[in-house]
Amino acid sequence: MFPSRRRIWAGTPLLALLALVLFAGAATASVGDRLPEFRDCVQVCESENCRTGHQTPIPLHRRLLLWDCPAECDHACQHIVTRQRLAASQPVVQFHGKWPFHRLLGAQEPASVLFSLANLWAHLSGLAKLRAAVPPRYPLRPFYVALARVGLVAWTASAVFHTRDFPATEQLDYFAAGASVLYGAYYAPVRVFRLDRPRWRAVVRAWTGVCVLLYVAHVAYLKGVRWDYGYNMAANVAVGAAQNVLWTWFSVRRYRQERRFWAAWPGLVVAWVMFAMSMELFDFPPWLGVIDAHSLWHLLTIGPTILWYNFLVMDATADMASTERLKA
Repeated sequence: MFPSRRRIWAGTPLLALLALVLFAGAATASVGDRLPEFRDCVQVCESENCRTGHQTPIPLHRRLLLWDCPAECDHACQHIVTRQRLAASQPVVQFHGKWPFHRLLGAQEPASVLFSLANLWAHLSGLAKLRAAVPPRYPLRPFYVALARVGLVAWTASAVFHTRDFPATEQLDYFAAGASVLYGAYYAPVRVFRLDRPRWRAVVRAWTGVCVLLYVAHVAYLKGVRWDYGYNMAANVAVGAAQNVLWTWFSVRRYRQERRFWAAWPGLVVAWVMFAMSMELFDFPPWLGVIDAHSLWHLLTIGPTILWYNFLVMDATADMASTERLKA
């Protein structure tokens, strides 16, 4: 199984099959994989339960998520070995780059799935707010609607990946997350410097081309040259940091103009998200076999997402009101 270092759309079965073939990857072992007791456990389990004509039945809901007999043995042996290690006062170790999680309805990381779906809801709710409160004539509305749609794709991919970890689902999760980060960097200067105005159309077209090329190059490098976790993280951190600085500066300037608390929300969101990301620094075995640092990161991004869409609506409303006053 492809190792996960944290952080799908398939409209037809053919596209799903194509994605699985395209994103197939090599396997890399981790500490738990190399334990003799784990390997012996898997071998015994498969010989007793996975023989043709004598396979142990797998519940339908797990078969629908592509759990087969070897995968069931692998999962069961992870928990058998983990219980043995805990009884012997030994530390919990990772298997295939992941902690041994308890499944829920076949989902490998139920807490991360739940919180990914909550983030998905936050973007759906934000999209509904934008459509209801920001009229189509507002020039920044298309950029904000696209933000919500990119977020929907990213969190759907996250939920799918945490439900079942395959090379395809992991890599598509990474690419969707990268697209979300890069789109944030794309529309930030458009709003901050008001590049949506007619005189800047050529600049926006050029900026759009640059961002598209950067994303294509990013994906091409990861798929065609080297699947590099370190590079992927560095690229996302660099792009995210740039937009965070820009939004913080904008937040200070906007607050001085409006003298209203909501105008400072971008800076609050930036600080909140940075704190949420810090959860990844405290990687630990999952509490109750379900909640780990990565799932807490997903939990902590729900609030700032809701706050962000509220800011976009209030900012657009204030901007339109200011424009109307100038026309009067």
